[in-house]
Formats: sequence, structure tokens, C-alpha cells
Amino acid sequence: MRNILKFFIIYTPQSFVVLSIAVKSLLINTPFRFTLVGNGIYDKDLKIIKSFVDSNERLEFLDLPGNVIVPHGTALMHLLRNHDDAYFCFCDSDIFATKNITKELENARANCEVFSSCKPLEWTVKEDKRGYRGHCVTSPSGLNLAMTYFSIYKTEPLKAILNQHKISLERYMRREQIPKHVAKLISTKDQHNWKFNTAKLANLMLAMSGMTLRYQEIDGLLHLGGISRFSVHNIEGTRSEIDPNNKIANDRLNSRYYFYQLLERLSIDPFNYALPELNLNNKEFQKAIQRASQSLVKLYQEMSRINLEDI
Repeated sequence: MRNILKFFIIYTPQSFVVLSIAVKSLLINTPFRFTLVGNGIYDKDLKIIKSFVDSNERLEFLDLPGNVIVPHGTALMHLLRNHDDAYFCFCDSDIFATKNITKELENARANCEVFSSCKPLEWTVKEDKRGYRGHCVTSPSGLNLAMTYFSIYKTEPLKAILNQHKISLERYMRREQIPKHVAKLISTKDQHNWKFNTAKLANLMLAMSGMTLRYQEIDGLLHLGGISRFSVHNIEGTRSEIDPNNKIANDRLNSRYYFYQLLERLSIDPFNYALPELNLNNKEFQKAIQRASQSLVKLYQEMSRINLEDI
């Protein structure tokens, strides 16, 4: 293989224990290396992660400075500043590999500056995929973008674009946050209320520079979506009260709560557990969750028989 990729996986407090099987499944089903990154984690989490990392030579650990959770874009920028590999790769902590994905991934990421994959299960609902939200893969004007759930960037062009335009991988939610010279470069159609999610402004500038950004789903990668946000500090949806009439928002929050409970139970005993209750408004979404649950149960049972040292 041309390059043994190294992926960064970021963990917030109290998320690693229920999600450790995810990185274990990636270890088994790829030849890649993984750096597990602590983002405001507690001392108890630290001991568990370090013990896990010490059990396999393809794992390493990095603890972000400070004792608070920083935004995802801030964490990515810290990692990028100190990164000199040919590729800058990262994936969400709730992405599981249910089979070997190596060949398909290598083929999919060929001949592009940026590759992304792994839309969360919650994006099975029909929504506009143009714009700059996390799941969007096309700009309003039709330029190809990328998501930050599972991403492979060529490091050199990414750093060059960030340096050239004085931007970062942070979120830019107001026009005033965007450098004036960058704002002038963005077409009227692509301004989109000036709300750019994590890395989306950088992706737009990469696309405008003529670089190839490719999005493709990889069979064998399962992304639950939003599970790491169920730390004690950061359950998505608690910043502002969810409208009880907003069925999509309530289904998403309930699905995340369901998966967190399921993973917690499977991490304790994958052979003796009870499925959490699940009653969503969108029955197709509910069926997708039920199918994913079956895959997770099988995966947890298989992983429980494999030692990290033997991978």
C-alpha cells in the first residue's frame, strides 16, 4: 500500500468506554493507524484510553491541552498544526467497520485532494444536501464539498489554502467572522447566509481553487451520528429547547439517546442485554436504526472474542 494512513479520533468525556469497540473494529478491518485524542476527558477516561492504546502498536494517544471541551474545529486545527504526514485523516468516534473496507476505500480516495464518507443514519431523511451544514456535499452553486465525519485530506494543499486565505477549520457562522478578502471571493449564490459548519469554508476555498473533493459512501462503514455528544456537558439539543412539533429534531435526539443506551449495555455484556425502547415518528428511520442495532450486536459479540494484542 502506498501510504499507511493515520486517523485521528476525538473523544469527549464519558464516551470512550461505550465507543471503544468502534476503533477496535477499524483496527481489525483496516491496516491503518489511529491516534485517539482526548478532548477535555476526565482522569478516569484517561487511564482507560491509555491502557487500551498500550495494547496495540497501531494505536497512540494524544491529550489536547486544557481541561475543557473545545469545538471540533478547534481540536482539528491543533492536530493539523503539528501534523506533517502526507495525509490528514480523521473520523468520528461512533463510526464502526462491519467488514474489511481497505480496498474500496483505497479505490474511492484515489486521485482527489479531499475524500469524505460516512453520513450519519439520521440523514436517511430527505433533506437538501446543498449548503454548508455538516452533511452537505455540494455548495449552493454546485461545487463539490466534503463532510467531516470521515475525511482524508492531502495535508500540503489543505495547509496551503488555510495559510493563503487566513482561515481555519473552525465554524464560521456570521459574515463578520470571514476575512474580507475571502468574502469577496464567494459568489452570491454561495454566500448561503454566511453559515459555514466545521471545515466547510476551507472546503469551499479548496473547491474554488480547482481541487478535487470527492464524497462516496463506503460499504461496511456504519456511522450512528452524534453519540459522542452524550457527554455530561454536551447533549445536543439541550442548548435550546426542542420544539415538540419538530418531528425530525425529536427523532434525531431520541435516536442518539437510544444508541447511547444500547452501546452502554453492549459494552457491559454483549450476550445478555435488553434493547432500549424506540418509538420514532419516521418509521423508515426507525427501521434503519433497528437494522443498525442488529449489526452492532453482532459486532460487539464478535469483538468480545478478540484481544487487542492479537490484531
